[in-house]
Amino acid sequence: MCFNCGFTSNTSYTKNSETFNNLLNKSTQLVRDVVFFDYDRKISWIPTTLNMGKLGVIYPEGTKNNWNWKLAEVRKLSKEEQQDPQYGGHEYTLDLENVKTYGQYEFLDACKEMGIIRDL
Repeated sequence: MCFNCGFTSNTSYTKNSETFNNLLNKSTQLVRDVVFFDYDRKISWIPTTLNMGKLGVIYPEGTKNNWNWKLAEVRKLSKEEQQDPQYGGHEYTLDLENVKTYGQYEFLDACKEMGIIRDL
C-alpha cells in the first residue's frame, strides 16, 4: 500500500487476472472508476479501505471527478445503545454521524488523525 496516496496493489492485480476482476466486481463504482494501471510494474492500483479495528476505518467516497477520503472513528456505545438489537451487544460502533473528510491527496493526513502514523 502507498500511504502517500492511499492506493493498494499486489502482483495478482495484473490486467485481466481472475483475482483482480473478482475484486473489481465486488468494488464500488468509485473504485472501478479511479483504478489505474502501472505500466512499469504491469499491475493495477485501487483506492484502499483501511479498517484498523478500534481506531476506525478510512475509505474513499464520491464520484470519479469529485471524491475524497473519509475517516470514521469508533465510539463507545451508551448502556442504552448496547441493549439495542441493532448493535448486537457490542460496546463500540463506527461513528458514522461524525465522519471526517480529507481531500483525495490527504490520505496520509487521515492516517495521522487515526493515530497509525506520526510525524518523525
